[in-house]
Amino acid sequence: MGEWSTLHIATSLNNLASLYYSQGRYEEAEPLYKQALEMRRKLLGTAHPDIATSLNNLASSFRQSRTL
Repeated sequence: MGEWSTLHIATSLNNLASLYYSQGRYEEAEPLYKQALEMRRKLLGTAHPDIATSLNNLASSFRQSRTL
């Protein structure tokens, strides 16, 4: 699989996780956010802005699922 394909998959996973998050399905969102983050880290490195976005999304999901 090429780099662009992998980035598109990571974006799709993140988008699906965001949908779950918006529906209050935080526990379902977390593994998708994690998977998207790991894919992006491997391709983009740790200093890319998309990594910060992924970390923020994951942190938001953690916070919401722990406060229920």
